[in-house]
Amino acid sequence: MQSCAPHEAGRRRGLPLAYRDSPEDPRPDGLRDRSRRIREHHAPGEISRGAEGSDKTDMSIRICKHFRECGGCTYLDKPYEDQLEEKVSRAEKLLEARAEEIHPSPRQYYYRNRMDFVVSEGPVIGLNRKGSWSETIDIEECLLQSSESDIIRNLFRDYLKGHGISGWNRTERRGDVRFLTIIEGKFTDERMILVVAYNEIPLQEFLAKLEEGSVPFNSLLLGINREVRDDARAEDIRAIRGSETIMERIGEFTYLLHPNVFFQPNPYVLERMMRTVLSFLDLRGGERVLELFSGPGTFTVPLATWGHARVTAVEASPAAARIAGMNLKLNRVGSAEVVNERAERVSLKYDYVVVDPPSSGLSYKLVKRLRRASPRKLLYISCNPETMVRDVRQLGYRIDRLSLIDQFPQTPHLEAIALLRRG
Repeated sequence: MQSCAPHEAGRRRGLPLAYRDSPEDPRPDGLRDRSRRIREHHAPGEISRGAEGSDKTDMSIRICKHFRECGGCTYLDKPYEDQLEEKVSRAEKLLEARAEEIHPSPRQYYYRNRMDFVVSEGPVIGLNRKGSWSETIDIEECLLQSSESDIIRNLFRDYLKGHGISGWNRTERRGDVRFLTIIEGKFTDERMILVVAYNEIPLQEFLAKLEEGSVPFNSLLLGINREVRDDARAEDIRAIRGSETIMERIGEFTYLLHPNVFFQPNPYVLERMMRTVLSFLDLRGGERVLELFSGPGTFTVPLATWGHARVTAVEASPAAARIAGMNLKLNRVGSAEVVNERAERVSLKYDYVVVDPPSSGLSYKLVKRLRRASPRKLLYISCNPETMVRDVRQLGYRIDRLSLIDQFPQTPHLEAIALLRRG
């Protein structure tokens, strides 16, 4: 009689390996199969590059001092392979589809190109307390962006204290500074610092402190946000040093990053996402592709360049549409145009449609229009499988091909790319 005890085949730098499909593995066949597919996509030693520039993988679990109370990471205490297996299992069950591709993040720490740190009374600078929208954890270290980000954040806290500048009270809606945003070009080593305030505040002495320090940066910006909404966008942005954009390189492409424009947060998986989009669409050249929620042209550029498609990129945000146009010029893309319009208002008469909506998914109006348009191929990119499966069902399509990409290590979130066909 075979034992039901788990069979651990070995360890790699303290991280348990998967069960190796042992006959003693007590898990259901589907779960064993997921482990096998995860290992196939990342052989031993390939699952990550080091946290900060090393080509070696530190597979030990790293717990920051704020883990138990901070809402930024919830999976820091889980081995990475276990995180991925859990997320893939949940996504496949929800989407009722088997992923043909599972791509772990090459980095599990210091992978985010942008962090919007909340500035509260105290001053306190950090992230929301776990389970709270109004209370901020004052953090000294964060494993999501970079050690340089930690230095800037702690320097800014000292600056606010020394100059009597208050943080923002989100309950009573009063104070001076609301957010400290840090944006990094991971492949260009460029860095932007944005201070989002309710009122004008002096930043020249903070600039001097930054210039005296050890952290290189390209831009220091002051943004004014007097709106009710509690986010880090600012209608009025003024450069204290540098410009409103920095550059990032993804493979052979160059992109401008702007503080008011969303860019995919994990550059280390972005080229893989681009190639998956092209592979699923199987473009042969000359096809007319409609891209909805195109943002700064992240996928527009490879669709037109690698896919040789004629792309109409639709983006509602004027700032994002402007940056998208600049990114097309920067990459010498001549077969794409940017339309600054809501997705619900443009013609959908295309054989190929790509949608990359926000986490809230597609509006009901857009779903109805897409159903009527009935494109031959509809490709859906989503960071929220729950709204994705809702939209797929309402569209009357089915998932034909599915790729799962871990864009958010140490969190329960996962990126899904699905090719849809009529059900």
